[in-house]
Amino acid sequence: MRRYVPNAITISRGLCGPLVVYLLVGLNENLIAFWTFLFAMVTDLLDGFAARLLNAFHPAGLWLDPLADKVLTDCCWIALGWVGYAPVWLCAAMVLRDVIVMSGWAFVWARGLKLQWTPRPAGQVMVSFEAVALCVLLFHGPYLNTHWPTVGTVLGTISLVLSLISLLEYALVGPEAAS
Repeated sequence: MRRYVPNAITISRGLCGPLVVYLLVGLNENLIAFWTFLFAMVTDLLDGFAARLLNAFHPAGLWLDPLADKVLTDCCWIALGWVGYAPVWLCAAMVLRDVIVMSGWAFVWARGLKLQWTPRPAGQVMVSFEAVALCVLLFHGPYLNTHWPTVGTVLGTISLVLSLISLLEYALVGPEAAS
């Protein structure tokens, strides 16, 4: 049973995405949405830690983890665009980026290819910028005389540029064949 604990944590992260949409769009509760998103991001650290601690690696975790990340972040981008907390062009670009990535995954999976996707530095930094951008945009409140939507938009744009660099790296170098 313990081998499913990391995947249960991962699934909870993905389920937080629709919850953030409901909190932000349905209830106009941006601070609760912010804390929900922050909790979900912590689970991204916990699932890997739990897998190592319990020696509970499951093949589904290889695709479930990035899928949960995409569901969480895309739900947040859609909700932020819907309520006007982030520019629609940025939200659409971030979601489109993930649609392209998931289409690539589906293409590889449908052909039965076994590829090892080694994380690239630009992609790893991009994820950090995206998480901070989403936190800033979800928080949205006035604090320290700073226009936080602008800060979030700048961070989100940096994340978008880094994702394009990462995508270009994958296109030029390609994945490694799994052994």
